[in-house]
Amino acid sequence: MNIKLLYIGKNKSSNIETLIENYEKKIKHFINFEIQCLKNKKRSFDKSSTIKSDSGLILKNLNKEDFIILLDEKGMEYNSLDFSNFINKQMINGIKNITFVVGGAYGFNEEIRRFVKNKMALSKMTFSHDMARLFFVEQLYRSLTIINNIPYHND
Repeated sequence: MNIKLLYIGKNKSSNIETLIENYEKKIKHFINFEIQCLKNKKRSFDKSSTIKSDSGLILKNLNKEDFIILLDEKGMEYNSLDFSNFINKQMINGIKNITFVVGGAYGFNEEIRRFVKNKMALSKMTFSHDMARLFFVEQLYRSLTIINNIPYHND
């Protein structure tokens, strides 16, 4: 299985980047994993223009063949065991590529929301992009250790 984390933004904290890279290495022991940063060069101070521009950039970089999931505060919430069951189910069902997407600062436009039906919430809270990426990679690693019966998750 291949999993990609696609996000709009820039890396702001070298401390968080170090943690993310640590989890990224651990995840790659189990699956092919890639993190792709999309830098929007058409940023604007106008919220609607920024949403449209960010969403267009995301759409251009999505592979329509992938199983795509928006990380969205209005999405489905999972606990760690449920998320590991979700990932395991995709593996069993032969899903080859899953792409998780973190939108821009103002979220996604309606075009993306109509195109991508799958949404997952990391929390009801809103996080910075750096923190969202960190929480996501930690939970992905945790789910893979659960699936592979490796002691990491305490239940």
